[in-house]
Amino acid sequence: MSVTGQRANGPATGGGVLQMPRPPRRRLRGWIVAGVGLLLVGALLAVLYLTPLLSVRTISISGTRLADEAKVQALLKDFVGMPLARVSSESVREALKSEPAISDIRLGLDGPSGLKVTVLEHREVAVMAAGDGFVLVGDNGARLKTLTKRTDRQLPLVKLDAKDPDGRIFDTVVHALAQLPASVLAKLETAEAASVDAVTFSLGDKRTVVWGDASEGALKAKVLAAMLKDKNLKDKVIDVSTPRTPLSK
Repeated sequence: MSVTGQRANGPATGGGVLQMPRPPRRRLRGWIVAGVGLLLVGALLAVLYLTPLLSVRTISISGTRLADEAKVQALLKDFVGMPLARVSSESVREALKSEPAISDIRLGLDGPSGLKVTVLEHREVAVMAAGDGFVLVGDNGARLKTLTKRTDRQLPLVKLDAKDPDGRIFDTVVHALAQLPASVLAKLETAEAASVDAVTFSLGDKRTVVWGDASEGALKAKVLAAMLKDKNLKDKVIDVSTPRTPLSK
């Protein structure tokens, strides 16, 4: 008597395909291919990071208007000879941190072995007396450059009559000026403050702008710019200290 539903060469396996062990030779070939791949990756990394084949030979700098390009080159001299793959934006920023005019940098390639550094500088917002001369003040509050004379820049002169041991009043004035567009900055003669809550500007036409404290700076700047465009506004005092209800008198 024959029995159906059962394979002649062994018990039923639920309809599945019997998996045969992988031949040792095929497994060995797979390990060899993987090993060769790792060796190639290692060789490539060695070329990029350890050998002088792709190293920095020249450094070109652009964007310097306030910063001294020769000094920037000197600060970056240690990167010459370094493999390009090891040069990072962070390391270049660190090397240039002593230059107050530099806000940020962008890196690029200048040919197969050239490093291109594009410098982004802080915005000029004011002039300040320093000894017998003047210095250019940036939106970061730093002294960006020495000026030969006051008229070298059409920017407001910072005047602080109050004592300011911790620099808070100065920082408040600079923060206020940094909110203003260039068109408004060019119209200001001075920027003064008796305290952190009492910043004022004087215009070239002898009008006074009451700015107040550091709050809502962007809105104050927008309102002030609009009021200065109004040719019918002849009042001597423009008060934007409460920018949602500005006053003139």
